[in-house]
Amino acid sequence: MKILLFIVLFWSGIHFIPDVWVASFVKANIPISGDGEEAMDSFEMHIIVIKTTLCAIGAYLLMKLLFWLHNRPNT
Repeated sequence: MKILLFIVLFWSGIHFIPDVWVASFVKANIPISGDGEEAMDSFEMHIIVIKTTLCAIGAYLLMKLLFWLHNRPNT
């Protein structure tokens, strides 16, 4: 169940975080070297890696929060 929930949260994060937000961050903060197609491949790979990392961390934290809320002692 935990694995399925993690996959659903991760997949929804990948689809709902706009590429424009990550692309603007990459353009402003990460220098991209190369010329033409090589630079575009590097730029796109940076976007994919950053989105994947953000979604994995967000899905993990949401899972921890949900299970903590579900298993907290009732006082």
